[in-house]
Amino acid sequence: MSARADFSSDSPGFGRRCRRQDARVRRAGFTLLELMISVSILGVVVIGVFESLTRQHRTSIVTESVVEVQNNVRAIASLIEREVRMAGYMVPDSVAVCGVDSTTGGDVLFVSETEPIVPDDARAGDMGARMSSAAGAWVNPTINAAFDLDLDSTTSDLDADGTLFYDNDGNGTAEADFRIGGGFILADKANPHRGTICGRVTAASTTQLTLIPMAGALAASVASDAEEEILVVPAARYALNAAGGTGRLERNRELLAQGVDDFQISYYFDVDDDGVVDAATAEEPGTKDGNAYDPANWDNEELKEVRFSIVVRTRAEDQAFSEGNFVALENRTAPVGGSDGFRRRVVVGSVRPRNVGNAGSI
Repeated sequence: MSARADFSSDSPGFGRRCRRQDARVRRAGFTLLELMISVSILGVVVIGVFESLTRQHRTSIVTESVVEVQNNVRAIASLIEREVRMAGYMVPDSVAVCGVDSTTGGDVLFVSETEPIVPDDARAGDMGARMSSAAGAWVNPTINAAFDLDLDSTTSDLDADGTLFYDNDGNGTAEADFRIGGGFILADKANPHRGTICGRVTAASTTQLTLIPMAGALAASVASDAEEEILVVPAARYALNAAGGTGRLERNRELLAQGVDDFQISYYFDVDDDGVVDAATAEEPGTKDGNAYDPANWDNEELKEVRFSIVVRTRAEDQAFSEGNFVALENRTAPVGGSDGFRRRVVVGSVRPRNVGNAGSI
């Protein structure tokens, strides 16, 4: 007769088996202390991963902002460099370059515009609209006050090709080679040493311009001067528009870039004609060590080089960046204030106008 295990609850073996199962169940669980330690370790890991991802995200945003700024400033610098190099194209040296120098804000640069000029076989390099002889002798206008300049209508078509360039009233017909809202440069072609005037055009036709001078003047004629020949040309006007605090750099009121902190221009003249620009106070207006630039005091025939400096900042500030200070270049005085968290990039370009000093150069 075979033996049979007794599995009834009354048997002694049943109790031992239950106790062994209970012990195994207790050994398979976690104590409260173990759970607390595990949760703490997991929390540290999660916080570390989160902080790492946050840092990577912030770095990515900063990198994208800096790259955007660098691309913008390169494009702007390339455009300005090209136009400064072409300044004086087919027009006299005296109306090639002009500007407004400021120590408390951005400078303004005027360079003679090439778009309205199609020279064909011209080589004289003396294009430009002349003041009407009926207007009498030149009288300096008031800075920042509009005045009318009567033109010799035979010269208002700058290249005499029978076609004007700008349609200022939007009627489908171009009626002037001067753009409303654009710039102008004015000088005495026969006596370039008298200085230069530059500013904005507010109205234009083939017989009259309405101009607002922003800087410069023409010195009074003396007995040794040639008969005056007042000439005006359209100009590209580069200026900061700080409306709304956005720092807009514009060309003839058209937006080039936002977030531009500063725009500075300096000029280099060889006044003593020794082949070297060697005296800051006498030959380098607009620089840190030179005098302020006033176009009334300079003869563009002695101009050798123009330097521009652009400071651009990122669109958003970086709270972790403690060196976001305003960058003061040339003769600009830095505004009072500490770090604002913006990252900045600076580009400086020096250009020699290849048409200045080379009449008729193409």
